Amino acid sequence: MKKKIILIITVLFAVNYASSQITKGNWMVGGNGSFSSQKETLNLIDAKGIGIHLSPAAGYFFIDKLAGGLRAKYDYNKVEYYGNTSNTSQFGFGPFIRYYFLDPEKIINFFTESAYQFSRNSGSNSTSTNSNAFTFSAGPIIYLNSSVGIEFAGSYELNNNKAIKANTKTFFLSIGFQIHLEKEK
Repeated sequence: MKKKIILIITVLFAVNYASSQITKGNWMVGGNGSFSSQKETLNLIDAKGIGIHLSPAAGYFFIDKLAGGLRAKYDYNKVEYYGNTSNTSQFGFGPFIRYYFLDPEKIINFFTESAYQFSRNSGSNSTSTNSNAFTFSAGPIIYLNSSVGIEFAGSYELNNNKAIKANTKTFFLSIGFQIHLEKEK
């Protein structure tokens, strides 16, 4: 019981002094990731698959609470059906803009982000195609100290691949870290 009380007091003390560096002139680096698992039955054919999605980013705060930068993306998907396996990979790169709603002194903040990415897709059938994606994300970020935060995001992505005439709309949840680097004074 004593250990629990000491732990609670320590957490409350740390949370009371945490704030973020989301002010003009600071840098942020970090990213997020997600994992997906799917099972599908279509016309009596069973399919199952997994997906791994990673997205590192680096940005700069041009004004307080508003950052812009570059985001990369790597997606890997594996689907098994009818005894066959299909592997696809996607590498993307593009700009993003992110806005934080609350003051920098808040331990919990909320953000929204918009991003564009140009991606190169390759699959197990050795063909490669290009696609364009627009992603809109939002969610809370919880700061562990003045520089490091854990973010939880809900995202909606519109992906257009003209070569195979495919338009994909995806909603996904992700978790990630953001590290805010304070400018030298």
